[in-house]
Order: sequence, then C-alpha cells, then structure tokens
Amino acid sequence: MISLPDSPDLLIMGDPVLFQQHQQVSVDDILTDDFQRNLRILRQRQLEANGIGIAAPQIGWGARVLCIGISEETKNRYPSVPDIPLSFWINPQVIEVSKETCWTWEGCLSVPGIRGWVNRPSNLKVRGFDDQGEAIEASLSGFAARVMLHEIDHLDGILFPDRVDDGRLMIPNVSMETQSSWPENWPTMNARITPPGTISTDR
Repeated sequence: MISLPDSPDLLIMGDPVLFQQHQQVSVDDILTDDFQRNLRILRQRQLEANGIGIAAPQIGWGARVLCIGISEETKNRYPSVPDIPLSFWINPQVIEVSKETCWTWEGCLSVPGIRGWVNRPSNLKVRGFDDQGEAIEASLSGFAARVMLHEIDHLDGILFPDRVDDGRLMIPNVSMETQSSWPENWPTMNARITPPGTISTDR
C-alpha cells in the first residue's frame, strides 16, 4: 500500500493517474494504520482545498476511496449547496440510478479554473464500506447524488469535461461572478440562471 506524504499535491488534469481505472481495496486493509493514515490525509486535503468531495487518485493514491461532505468553509463558499455529511466511501458501487436526470455547473479540484454544465442521474443508490470496514448503503438525490457520481468517476479515470456534451457548456470559473449579466439564454436558458451548488431539471 502506498504511504502518502503528509500533505500531498493535488494532481491536475493531464496526470496519468487521473485517467486510470483503480483497483478495489481489500476490506482487510481498511483498519490498518497505513490505510487509516491515508484516510486522514485524504480528508485533510479535501478540507484544505475547500472541496465538496475528493477521490484518492486526486492525491496520488490509486485506491477506490472517496470522501464527500460539506464543511463550514465550503458552506460559506457555496451557500446554495445542501448539507452533505462528511463521510468516507470505500469500494463504492452504484447499484441503481434513476431515469430522471438533472443539470448543474460542475467544477473539480483537479480541473482548476473551469466549470462545465453536466447532466447526471437525479437519484441513485450506492453501497460500499465506511472507514471502519462496515458495509454501508445510501439513497442519494439531487446535489448529493451528483457529488457521489462525480467522485466515483475519478475512480474510473473519468473527469467532468468528459461528461460535457458541447464545448459551449465549458466556461472559466470567473465567468460565474457575472452570471446575472450573461446574454439571455446563454449558454442555455437554464445554465444562465442556475448558480453553482443548485440543480436544474432541464438543459
């Protein structure tokens, strides 16, 4: 098992680790000292980066592990985001998704400076293991479902730009600061009026 440095760099789009499909974790490893230390470092990097989620490959740990959740700092940055408890998911597996989909502006710690208008299932059911090696299962909807799917994509070597179906739906982060003055219906009617952290049912 890789032993992470105390404060690993966040890998940026272009690093080969971010484009790999990563292997499942042995449940027997979860309670080992090295694994628990890596979990602590993963969460700390998420909090330091003010992210809603982070996946192990983003800090160079090639394991099917992710952490999601809203901290107080994140809530200040994205006041529209609903509360999502901080939680680890190990070997997460999506077992059901809804036919209904929704859209929002996605960003990523590993794709700095850019947002994309991305469509994903509105609801899902996921199972995996927590940081104590206990089996867990959850039904997630709306923004929480989206965060989970975004982070699971990282475990399969997929970044959110791969989910954007039109280049016009990728914008610089700084453009969000002037969203209210965008041209009418640009880049789509709903993309123009949906702030980061909220969901639109239509493109």
